[in-house]
Amino acid sequence: MLAALVLFEWMGQSFFFKHKLYFLDNVDHRIPPRSGPDINSDGIRSRIEANAIDDEDLNIVFLGDSFVYGYRLDFEDTIGQQLERKARMEHPERDVHVINFGWISSSPLLSYRLLRDIGEKYKPDFVVLGLDMSDFHDDIKYLKLLEREGIYRMMDIAPITFLSVKRVIRRIGWLDEFYEWLYGFPSARFYSTDRTFTENLTRFAYLRANIDAIARFSRTELDAQFILMIFPRNYQYSDLEAPNNWEKEQYETLGPYALEPFKYFDSIRSELDFPVFSLLPNFLKTEVFPTAFDDDPHWNKDGAYVAAEAVYAYCLEAGCFNAENNSR
Repeated sequence: MLAALVLFEWMGQSFFFKHKLYFLDNVDHRIPPRSGPDINSDGIRSRIEANAIDDEDLNIVFLGDSFVYGYRLDFEDTIGQQLERKARMEHPERDVHVINFGWISSSPLLSYRLLRDIGEKYKPDFVVLGLDMSDFHDDIKYLKLLEREGIYRMMDIAPITFLSVKRVIRRIGWLDEFYEWLYGFPSARFYSTDRTFTENLTRFAYLRANIDAIARFSRTELDAQFILMIFPRNYQYSDLEAPNNWEKEQYETLGPYALEPFKYFDSIRSELDFPVFSLLPNFLKTEVFPTAFDDDPHWNKDGAYVAAEAVYAYCLEAGCFNAENNSR
């Protein structure tokens, strides 16, 4: 039995699951420094280094996942770069930098860890977090992977067995409750939009704790103001977008619970000491179509434009471009 397990682990690590171990071994999975023409020495999507940014500049650090990073987009078409161009055009007297701290499959927890490591170097006046619908799930998953408690201890001993058991249980629908008990989070990646937000309050607490931590760190350690921007996915505002989207089976387009995450933040807004803005109204009323790729949920260049325009308007409302708010 032991020999069979050892052989199974060896075969899996060497061949079948070779590329699936990355997230287990490197939970943060940050971008390697200078791994592309638009990646700087800190491993962020920027064509400038931190030492090119001055205290007197208006600096906005933009946290987020692949939507902020700009998956499939040229550097100039990302939300951050379109936002920077808009801000510089509207405020030519300001030297504005929007620094892209997003990367694929990040989450508020991982963004917080990156911000703690290198945030101070970029002298932010404002820290903006673009919250994606996958973050509700990913924040719990990454925490469990980092803590390595309970069944997660198997990751260092028998990672292939760990992944195999996890995959089998996830595929059996009637084992959903057992999956969550065993692994600490729902099997459905978009569980946040398949039930009411009141049913998810305990699960959402993980995400809120990390957002609060980012806000607190920004204020106390970086002397920066924090702003939360909630990004909708196309299944929450249109049934015509991304018809060949590879993940469309994971949620119900315009379903009865599609807007629950937005209702959740509306319900706690008065408790928060930072501004919260939803981009859902902007995507509901825009005449731009399509905003997403045909076969992928991410925003295309035009969708990123809609987002950048909205983020600019909300940053303006939050006072980002007032001279008195650039005190460095």
